[in-house]
Amino acid sequence: MRNRNILLSVLAVITVTVFLVTLSQNLVVRTAEVYSFYFNDSSAVSKLYVDFTNNEFADEIVRFMNSWKPDEFQIYEDTGYDMQRIFDEDESYNMMCVKKWVDISLILCIVSFILTVAIYWYLIVKENEKKLLRRGFRFAAVIGAVISATEVFLFLSNRGRHFLADSMNMITLPEDAKLLTVLGPEFMSTAVIFLVIVSAAVFGVAIYVNYRLTRSPRIFY
Repeated sequence: MRNRNILLSVLAVITVTVFLVTLSQNLVVRTAEVYSFYFNDSSAVSKLYVDFTNNEFADEIVRFMNSWKPDEFQIYEDTGYDMQRIFDEDESYNMMCVKKWVDISLILCIVSFILTVAIYWYLIVKENEKKLLRRGFRFAAVIGAVISATEVFLFLSNRGRHFLADSMNMITLPEDAKLLTVLGPEFMSTAVIFLVIVSAAVFGVAIYVNYRLTRSPRIFY
């Protein structure tokens, strides 16, 4: 029985880490305010010479990010004669590659959350193993912080971005590609700032919740 509880606490380290990291990722990638902030700050949308406000363009991207199994990534502009595609096929393909990994991140987030809740419930309610969970959470927080730091390096460095692009089988785009104008390296730098802030908030809430759930019973109140 004791060995099983230890094994579950080790599993909790993994599930908590995955949940915290993927939750932070999804909160950033799927939130319109992140894109709107960058577009307002950089005027990137105006460089495309399209009839969209910054917020409208951000909403279009988030609509795609939050959709389930979309056929393509595309934003259409009404020219008065027809609906004109803003992005070409290679740009659309690259965004579909990104969407695939974003959806995988969401699935991992949901599954890890369910497993974490189940493990915590069992070890706290059934086995009263709060100490194991407290100890395991410290490891999860450290591992999560290391992973988050690695994410920052990958997104901010040219070598890291190339590694991510190759891992997702993305196509190399020309420097004047419209997708790079609105969601290129400068956007990724802004997104990293949001990721750091959101990750800090998520980890802070998790630390508080874990403390409340696993603290030792008080003798005096």
